[in-house]
Amino acid sequence: MTCFLPNSNSGKIGAAGFTVLELMVAASLSGMILLGILSTSLHMTRSGLRIDNYTEIDKQVRRAFDVLGRDLKQAVDITWHASNDITLTIPTSDTTMANVTYAWSATDGTFYRVAGSDSTVMNGRTILLRGIPAQAQGAAGLVFTRFGTDGTAATINETTRIITVTLSVARSARMLNTTTATGFSATFALRNKASF
Repeated sequence: MTCFLPNSNSGKIGAAGFTVLELMVAASLSGMILLGILSTSLHMTRSGLRIDNYTEIDKQVRRAFDVLGRDLKQAVDITWHASNDITLTIPTSDTTMANVTYAWSATDGTFYRVAGSDSTVMNGRTILLRGIPAQAQGAAGLVFTRFGTDGTAATINETTRIITVTLSVARSARMLNTTTATGFSATFALRNKASF
């Protein structure tokens, strides 16, 4: 006895495969999915760079405020040169007094500390923070504000007991066109300054 199996190809015309229209639809869908993945990846990379920038800025600002705060808390006197330039008189380890000046430079956007009472001295200058640009209409990027013990604005050195420093730092990412700009403010009391 002989068995014949039916031919599975019988009744079909032509070879099996995709049509040109199906290939075009599949390529278009694949392209849109790939574009979505690349856009998401780029967005995540930019977000990561912004977070890195903010973290680095925050760390540097905290370090600068720590140095400034230490001197302000020890200061026995303050000399106000401008809203972005002050000199503090602080005690030294050998019970003498020394002057240190804190200022902001519009030229290079830095906040710095220098020994003495002259902010223009370059020798011995310690940069505390970089990337502080001038504000709109050329206003200073870092501003000191002074207050008396009752919280009202102080107008003379003798009544100044509280200092607030306000600044805005801007940083650009190295790889992508991303800028992080953040504002900071801190308030310090001059604990050792004699009352007027």
